[in-house]
Formats: sequence, structure tokens, C-alpha cells
Amino acid sequence: MRLDVVVVAYRSAEHLRACVAPLCGDERIRVFVVDNLCPESSPATVKDLRLTVVETGRNAGFGAGCNAGARCGSAPAILFLNPDAQLAPEQALSLAESLARDPALGAVGPRIVGADGSVHSSARRTPRLRSAFGEAMLVHRLVPRAQWATELIRDPGHGAEVEWLSGAALCVRRTAFEQIGGFDERFFLYSEDTDICVRLRGAGYRVRFDAAVTAVHAGGQSAPAARQERTKMAARLLYASIHESARRSAAFRAAYALHEAVRLPLAVLRSREHVRGRMDALAVVLSPGQRRARPPA
Repeated sequence: MRLDVVVVAYRSAEHLRACVAPLCGDERIRVFVVDNLCPESSPATVKDLRLTVVETGRNAGFGAGCNAGARCGSAPAILFLNPDAQLAPEQALSLAESLARDPALGAVGPRIVGADGSVHSSARRTPRLRSAFGEAMLVHRLVPRAQWATELIRDPGHGAEVEWLSGAALCVRRTAFEQIGGFDERFFLYSEDTDICVRLRGAGYRVRFDAAVTAVHAGGQSAPAARQERTKMAARLLYASIHESARRSAAFRAAYALHEAVRLPLAVLRSREHVRGRMDALAVVLSPGQRRARPPA
């Protein structure tokens, strides 16, 4: 079994070595670190390891960086791994073996936990209007059993077939990845994992959650969480514009505007930075036209 691991490095010097060093020690795994013109030269911290650094020469975005790394490899499975995530070699290879055993499986992802052991909601349903409005009005928090009100799948069973998985640790069959053209590079950051899983399923492949494999993900290292809201919103709008009709896309826009309006008073209770994040997101959703999902400054 061979596996290519692609890690896109951007402002990740603190975590990158811990992410890739264990994987570099296994001869069955080739590691590609993609340098998206990282301002802190994160790849320089790992150049002594058995890996390949792929230079893009620009901040190309997560999806474009993943595509650049994938093109350099040839293994039948590609694990896309965030630089602030960690997955043991045997666990990573277990994901690849799942793809080898099931030709209909296009992608598989692990259980993801935080550094404190908290479980991240990495398995989700595709965006629906009812869940968009449900989350906007906090129904999913007020009535936790109302599954229709959220994209989150709170307790997917082992081996559960799901609609999309987090891109923080996602193993994809190379032939399927190439068949659908890889990541859509119109997404700069966020929602590209939703999009690729939807396109894989549209091509006839299944997407599966593997609770037997666990990745640890620190999360949110490239920018403070509050400053990412604008980027997340632009990505959500882009996804709706691609996958929904004009009328439904407008309805999603209305749901997202409500989402930010409801949370703005709550942000006031937290910090000025959270208020700024919500205001930035609201400005994006209320602006005419569609913006490419750009990163925070």
C-alpha cells in the first residue's frame, strides 16, 4: 500500500514538523509540503526531513495548493492533511486501505478531535435551506434533537456513509480525484471540502466516516477565528451560487444574513474582534455579486 500525503503550509511553522515528521519515517508514505508563499517560511522548518517541498510562488489558496501537491505524486490514495493536524502513519495507511478494499469509495475521513480531546464535528450533511435557517435561528442549539436544523451529524456510526467530511484530514482515491478535476480552485479557503465531496458523490462514489481512525487537529492556526468569518461567508455564498439555482441561492443568502444578524448582539458580549468578524461577514452577504473566498489580512 502506497499513500501520498499533501500538506499545504501557510503560517504553520509552529505545527508543521509535528504534523509531517512521523509520516516521513514510513517508506510507504510520500509527503508533499506545499509552500503557498508562506510569510514565515514554514517549509524551512522541515526541509531536513524525507519529503518534497512544492513551491507555488503565490498564496494560491487551500484547494489550489492541494491540487499542486497531488500532481506531484502517483500513489493510488491521497491524504490531504492540515498542517496543524496529526495522524499516525498506520492510521493514515488504514484510510488508504479502506479505499483499496472498496472500489466504490471515493473518500474516507477519520474521527477528528482537538488537542484537548474534544470531538470535532467532521461529518456533515450538505447545506439545505431548512438547516441554514435552523442554524441561523439557533434551533440546533435550543432543540439539540432537531436534526433537520443543522448540517452537523453529532454521532455518525463507525463506517457511516455521509455527505461530506472535513478537509482537515481527508483521504481521496486518486483516480476519482483526477476524474472530477480535483479541488475547485474558485474556493480560496473553506467549503472546498463540501464541494469536492458533493462532486465525488455526483460521480457515483461514496464518502465514508471511519471512527476507528483518529486525527488530532489544533485548528484555526492560520488566522484568529473571529477574523475568518468573512472568508467562511464568501465560501458559503460561492458554494450556493455553484450548486443551487439563482432563486435558492438568494434564499441561502437571506439565511446567512439572518445568521449574522442574530449573532451580532452575542458578539458584543465577547470582544471587539468578534464584532468586527460578524460585521465583515454581514457586509459580504449583503454586498451585490459574488466574491472569491479571500483570506483574512
